[in-house]
Amino acid sequence: MSTRKAVKLTTRQGILMNQILAVYALDHVQNKLCANHTREFKKGLRSFEPWALQMFDSSSKLQGGILLGNLVDFGSFSQCIKIYQNTDFGPIYGKHCLLKIKPSVPLIKTVLAFRNVSEKRFRKVYSMVEMTEIGWSVCLPHSCPRDDILRHFNKTLIEMAEGLDLEVNLDESYCNSILDQPVMERSQYVVLSIFSSFIIIGVVSGIIDYRAGSDHNNIFLDTFSGYANMQRVLKTGTGKKEMDFLHGLRILSSCYVVVGHRYIMYIMFPVINQLEELDWIIRYSSTLILGSTVSVDSFFMTSGMLVSLGFFEYVSKTGSFNLALFYLHRYLRITLPLALIVLFYATLPQFLGSGPVLHNVYVDHQKFCQDYWWSTLLHLQSYVNPDKLCIYPVWYLSCEVPFYFLSPVILYPLWKYPRLGYVIIVLLFISSMASSFYYAWINEYAGEMLPVTNQLFKTKYFSKYYIAPHIRAAPYIIGLTFGYVIFKTKEKEIAFGRAMNVVLWIISSVLMITAMLGCHFFYLESHDYNKLESSAYLTFSRTAWTVGLVWIMWSCMHGQGGVMNDFLSAHIFKVLSRITYGIFLIHSIVQLYKCGSAKVPMSFSDVNAIYDAMSDLFSSFILAFLFTIFYELPLIRVEGILFKPSKKKVHQSK
Repeated sequence: MSTRKAVKLTTRQGILMNQILAVYALDHVQNKLCANHTREFKKGLRSFEPWALQMFDSSSKLQGGILLGNLVDFGSFSQCIKIYQNTDFGPIYGKHCLLKIKPSVPLIKTVLAFRNVSEKRFRKVYSMVEMTEIGWSVCLPHSCPRDDILRHFNKTLIEMAEGLDLEVNLDESYCNSILDQPVMERSQYVVLSIFSSFIIIGVVSGIIDYRAGSDHNNIFLDTFSGYANMQRVLKTGTGKKEMDFLHGLRILSSCYVVVGHRYIMYIMFPVINQLEELDWIIRYSSTLILGSTVSVDSFFMTSGMLVSLGFFEYVSKTGSFNLALFYLHRYLRITLPLALIVLFYATLPQFLGSGPVLHNVYVDHQKFCQDYWWSTLLHLQSYVNPDKLCIYPVWYLSCEVPFYFLSPVILYPLWKYPRLGYVIIVLLFISSMASSFYYAWINEYAGEMLPVTNQLFKTKYFSKYYIAPHIRAAPYIIGLTFGYVIFKTKEKEIAFGRAMNVVLWIISSVLMITAMLGCHFFYLESHDYNKLESSAYLTFSRTAWTVGLVWIMWSCMHGQGGVMNDFLSAHIFKVLSRITYGIFLIHSIVQLYKCGSAKVPMSFSDVNAIYDAMSDLFSSFILAFLFTIFYELPLIRVEGILFKPSKKKVHQSK
């Protein structure tokens, strides 16, 4: 190497350089190689060598907007890990580390006081700020171990912030260098080959299928052809016309879920204006997001209705009921596509990108799929590992699948012994409602539909209450009952007068609006906690939403839905509704890894959240469409060929 020559500095510049090195160059290093590399960094910075300047430039300085919640600075992650310099002590690679600085609760209160957050309001928003950490990034030689880094910056940062109660921590997992980039192992190549094989088979068989036209009678081509499956997704004029509105309800509810989850991403990952979220949650507009969790109950009710209606239509034609096939068909239909997504989550996401907080995604999501893939595929997450969810939206299946498996407890008695069925429905419905009220009461849950905290999935409310099947069963039971009513009245002309129709539309609208927006008052500082009020709201709001939805569906089925029915029955919804399961399974991958791969914190606002949600939806639609034609439909058709009864058997059973 050429002899270094330090740049001549003025006295003030020399003092400033010494201060910079005192902060950003490690001192009292125990690791010998790190000590040598640190000396090289000091010499390089004094000589203004590009690599050393880049290393200093990549580290955090005091960022603006700390009192607004700009608490995490990523430095320059990309610049840091690209640093390379050959020295007499071997090559130096840049290593980016994200230090976590934990402020005390009194310090947090002091900062929030600048935004006029009173002691009473603080108690309401404590869950949002209790896990607050300041993130400070440093770029250092790759040879420096975690202990030397933490020792130096613990001393340096505490001295710089003397008088403030701070705790400095560093997890080795939040240190990244080019040498730490993931390397694909043999098992991961196998997984990648599995996914690639589906696409190759789908494309090749699709080309053959397209050239053969409709003349072939090949089950393999008909099952795996990407062309044939694309036609199935895009086809028109199928299904029951009176049920076309379900397509619109399904896709709009799915979009609502994706938008809500995008807001959750803004709460979970660093933003430059975190404290503005405190103002956001007390606006009425925020309630459209915080109260949107009732859209999940739309899925529960609709699923129960379709299961019930399908059951009674089948047994009325065949006169028999095969419980084993009833279970097996549903389990495979739901679980086979899910298994592919779980396999992807557990093995491949780390190759999609890199970033300072990508480890958050690994710890909170991917690792749970590696540890709890079995409970995910058995749909037991809500009871086995409710605070360690693999693919967090899949908690829904941990409720819906058990509901389906227990549905014969209601459906069979309704078929054979209707009066007994009515009693069972009432008892199960009351039991679910009572469970909801009881657990809300004893745990003193506020009436907030969704706690605003970056630790949402670890809260007791979410893991023990929000995703618990016995708490969420009421809308599904209403759906099962509604399906039975539809079946029993399908041959009858039932229509309400114009005045009554208007009254019922008003009632249903009031119920649904109240259920969604009613939680707003529980976020306000002026609202005092009332155990009875909060427990009652959490218990009855979802049922109120479901009852309102029942009327909308009934009205649309009987030709009284008007413009609403025409809108929900639009052809575009029929197409998109066929990929909703793919959207459900895939959208969290899009959102998590977009946030996890971020190189700078986000800026929170409704405009940014909606804009990003539109991007999420577009990406999810594309990926879900491909997933449906290359993976989901082939698996469904294989399952159908293997387990569905043939037409001949059905005819003989009549």
